[in-house]
Parts: sequence; structure tokens; C-alpha cells
Amino acid sequence: MSNSLGKGIVQRLDGARLNAATYSVHGLETKVYADNHLLALAIQDFLRSFRGLPGGSPDIEFYLLTKEPGAEHGPGDHKGRGELLYDWQVLRYRSEGQLRYQEVPGGGSIIADPEGGLAVAFVDEAISACSWSIAHVIFFPIWAQMLKARGVFPVHAAGLERDGLGILFPGKSNCGKSTLSLHLLRNGYKLLGDDTVFVRRGEAGTELLFFPEEVDVCAETVDLYPQLALARNLTEDRWQPKARVNLNEIGPNAVVESSPARLLVFPVIAEDGKTRYERVNPTEALAELILYAFLFMDPETSKENFALLAGLVQTVTSYRLYMGRDGSELAGAVDEMAAAV
Repeated sequence: MSNSLGKGIVQRLDGARLNAATYSVHGLETKVYADNHLLALAIQDFLRSFRGLPGGSPDIEFYLLTKEPGAEHGPGDHKGRGELLYDWQVLRYRSEGQLRYQEVPGGGSIIADPEGGLAVAFVDEAISACSWSIAHVIFFPIWAQMLKARGVFPVHAAGLERDGLGILFPGKSNCGKSTLSLHLLRNGYKLLGDDTVFVRRGEAGTELLFFPEEVDVCAETVDLYPQLALARNLTEDRWQPKARVNLNEIGPNAVVESSPARLLVFPVIAEDGKTRYERVNPTEALAELILYAFLFMDPETSKENFALLAGLVQTVTSYRLYMGRDGSELAGAVDEMAAAV
């Protein structure tokens, strides 16, 4: 491996017994190494849709190491070092030159070179069995930055497709994306993602890329899609206590790998319970879309990311969807918007 992260990292890895797994994510190969089978299983479950055979040189290498007993910090920990780019209580993200430092209080620390495609995480043993936390809080933020450096950008959104028409539904947590997605799934749409969708430049414009984030499972969602009851994951987790299900468990024909972006819809819950929608102009759409695009995480990729989103709002039709209580009306409204494209 490269020594761009420092000699201490190389020394820590020397002699370590590592499990290795390769994942091909939309043409980019990620190789994940772990010194603990629970860490390896967490990523294997998270990226199982992309499991591939080892090839040539990977685009990204990610090491997950258990923090040594008695050590306050791992060799990759540089607490308080560099410029603070992001502070989300459970996660702090800093920058110093080409290197990025991520601190998860009570969870671990990570040092990474996003451009070089290299990251090493030192994980507290206490959370090794918390698979959701390992995947979403330790692994994903840094891994997403390395994907962004290679032209693949995450958006906090649901994505659906029907008849070659890709629809992006950006929105914050608890805005109704999961419920909307399941209503549309019952009405002939296919899923690109429930909470995260990746976007990149394609030959025919912006391309939406499948990412198998999990769906929150509660009584209401099981009522909408009863087969979810058979696929519940009831594992408790420090940061995510809800039961969840991987999109692949919904059904073999429920997902699609990619789709050209044709429609942008911002969902909000209608206070009066009545479904309706209205057009949104490109300027307003861009101002709202960037809130869900993780632009603040890393200035090195922000310019290209912003340009991609600016091009997207110019080439798609944008709406705001006020979601009422009637699921059939929701599906009908999306059908109408899609028919107008």
C-alpha cells in the first residue's frame, strides 16, 4: 500500500491478519480489508449487491482495524488536527492538505487520502458488532468522499424508475420518502434507492445509480408491502435501533441498476392531508437540491458536484409534491408528472 498516510499506518498494517473482499460499485472497484470478522461482515452486508471477484488494482482501498486494547487512539487519529469541515455531533470531519480525518466519538477514527483512494479506520471494539454503525457512520462518509473524487456523487434521496424514466426524490429524513417509494413500488415502479442515490455524468445527461440503502421497517410499511415482514433485520444498534430491510430482499424484480434522470420531485407531507403538486423552476430546484448533496463535506469535489447538479436541474422537469394520506392519489400524482415529461 501507499505510505501517503504515514509510517505509523504502514507499521500497524505490517503483520496484521486481514480479511479482504472486493466490491465493484458502478465500474469502480473497492477493496475492503478487515482484521475482525464482524467488521468484514458489516461491510459485506452493506455492499453485498456489489460483491465481485478480485481484479487488477482497485480504485479504492479501505482498511478496517480494531483499535488496540489499552490504546486511547489509533495511529490514524489526529484529534483536533486540520481545518474542521463538518461537525455532526457523532461525526467530525477535518482537512489537512490532501488528507482527511474523521472522528466518531466513542466509535473510532479514520485517516484518508481521497484522491489516492486510500483510507484506514481504527474502530472501537465496543461497536464492532453494531453493523449499521460500522457501515453508515464509520465506513460510508469517507468512502463516499473517495467515490466523489472519481465522479460518483451521493444524494440524500429516494430514486425510482419506470419505462426508462428516472425520478429523484430528494428530502430529509422522515419526510415520507420510504412510504412514497413503497406506494410507487406497488404501482409498477422499480427502486434505485430508498435513502441514498448516486449520480454521475452519462452520455445522455445525468445518470441515477442504484444504491441498496435499507428501508425502515415498521407496522405501517409492512402493511404497504407485506413481504417485508419476512425480511426484517431486528439487530439492535447504537445509532440505529429501528428494524430495517435491504432493498434486495423486497423482491428480484423490485430494483434497477441505473436510469437517466428525467424528473426531480421534492416530497413534503401535506398538512391538510390532500395530495397535490406544483412546478418548481430550475433556480429554486438547485437551491433546494444542494441541501441534500453533501457539498459541505469536502471543498475539493464541491465544484464538480455543484456543476453536475446545476446541469441536472436544467435538463429535468422539477416539481414539489405535497403528499396526502391516500396512497393511490400519491401514485396517481407521480404518474401525471411523469406523463408530462
